[in-house]
Amino acid sequence: MTDPAPPQRSSKRARLCSIENANRIATRVAEHVQGDTAVVKTGNPLQPFRVVLASKAAPGRTVSRVVTCNDDAPDDQ
Repeated sequence: MTDPAPPQRSSKRARLCSIENANRIATRVAEHVQGDTAVVKTGNPLQPFRVVLASKAAPGRTVSRVVTCNDDAPDDQ
């Protein structure tokens, strides 16, 4: 007996699960928390990428990072 074919995904799910969407969300989260974020692989086909704080990202699973820079802060001199 063969394994059943994986279910077809909708175009909306494909957009939600894309690396482009994960990077967009990572940027928004980084701006909100004013800290670095990372996109990591999950191994789950229904959620292939997850956005986490960069400090919590497993090095072998990191796909991309968003690094924040706070140019508005006054220089300490």
